[in-house]
Amino acid sequence: MSRVFIWNCSLPRLPSGVREQLHGFGTYISGALFTLGWWFFIDGLVLARTGAEQPVKFGFEDWLPGILCTLGMVITNSIDLALLREDSFGYGGSSLAGKAKLTLFIGIALLAGGLAGSITILTIKYIVPQVDASVLYIGFTNVIQTSAILLASIALWLVHNSDYDNQYNFVLN
Repeated sequence: MSRVFIWNCSLPRLPSGVREQLHGFGTYISGALFTLGWWFFIDGLVLARTGAEQPVKFGFEDWLPGILCTLGMVITNSIDLALLREDSFGYGGSSLAGKAKLTLFIGIALLAGGLAGSITILTIKYIVPQVDASVLYIGFTNVIQTSAILLASIALWLVHNSDYDNQYNFVLN
């Protein structure tokens, strides 16, 4: 199998002390984004349950995008970048890198599906029926939640996988 390098960019090597501080700071930022996302969702849930008679009921479909994004975050950040670069063949003729790429794809699909689902729910349940602004906020909390979880996942992925190599190669197989 031949490989064609599209782009090879060398990143500056950071001193180990700076990398450790960046690693800790990025982990805290990711945790704060994740917490903020779920806080907005719970705020919308409490507002929907304690408010006056709402024209829209808060159901399981409102929970599902956040659950999908959380599962996607766990799956995506359980994959090590070094596994994606391996090309050694394992048992049965299938490579470990292929399995890691499939698992990463599933995690990213869950993240994207959760975000798309929250936007769809916002559109169908809240925007199309033209509910008032106080109820529309409840729909936006779901989109804020999934967007924050997606950003937290990206931040955590970049911080935890930046320690392995200071060079990224974009390859066409």
